[in-house]
Amino acid sequence: MGEIKRELPHIGGQAVLEGVMIRNKSIYSIAVRKEDGSIEVVKNSVNSPANKYKFLRAPFIRGITALIENLVLGIKSLLYSAEVAMPEEQNKSKSKGNSGIIMVFGLIPALLLGVALFIVLPNLSTHYLGIIEKDNPFIFNIIAGVIRLCVFLLYILLISFMKDIKRTFQYHGAEHKSIFCYEMGKPLTVKEAKEFKTMHPRCGTSFLFFVFFITILVFPIITVVIQLVYKDFSTLHIGFRKLLTLTLHLFVALPLIASISYELLRLSDKFKKSLPVKMLIAPGLFLQRITTKEPDERQLEVALEAVKAVL
Repeated sequence: MGEIKRELPHIGGQAVLEGVMIRNKSIYSIAVRKEDGSIEVVKNSVNSPANKYKFLRAPFIRGITALIENLVLGIKSLLYSAEVAMPEEQNKSKSKGNSGIIMVFGLIPALLLGVALFIVLPNLSTHYLGIIEKDNPFIFNIIAGVIRLCVFLLYILLISFMKDIKRTFQYHGAEHKSIFCYEMGKPLTVKEAKEFKTMHPRCGTSFLFFVFFITILVFPIITVVIQLVYKDFSTLHIGFRKLLTLTLHLFVALPLIASISYELLRLSDKFKKSLPVKMLIAPGLFLQRITTKEPDERQLEVALEAVKAVL
């Protein structure tokens, strides 16, 4: 009898400062290139609530669970990589106070920038195009969604020219190459890994594209539903209308959109050879041409160490 080929367990990860984080179902590792040229690798268990509560693994719920887990793990990994890759900067931060708290407060300007770029700017732009939300809420939200997607694409393109971001995108490419190498059953060496592409169908960039694209379809429906439920909605003060709409977008629509996007990502990985799925994932893979760059051998070496640590 021939040997039964078993499917390898999925692994995923993200680029961090001068390194890569890789996780599987129960373990995650972070490999970082230190200032002296050596590679430091740390490995920890993943304490996922989904392992304890089965309903968190149900379709359209597991996406929200995974999103929250990955956000928390991503921030922890970035904090760790900053301490290892830039110890002098971290020592300065610690002399002024807790570096973790400083980084958390440092996220506030980024959040404000996100609100300005992806909420305020699309709404103002649509308004100045002469489309009044009060009169045409469905069309208003469709056009605002298209502008939001265009702003996102332009933002990604512009930051890709920054030196530090470009280097992180190289580690992103190294992460994908090392994961491909593992999935194809090849020896985890730099020579083997460098032959693979930097674009991976199960990437967070593709997930983000799905999210921004689906908001174009879902956000207008939310406004229509509000008007059907509350007939006098259009007569309310514009500030209250915006606040209510934004609250429903963030806390009702966005979790739903994230869940749909997650399921699409899983589906695209499972049926990636079929033509309809290839068409579905094509925009996300195209966007990865910006968010991933060709890594050098030293960066691949770091990514491979992270993969080895979780196996």
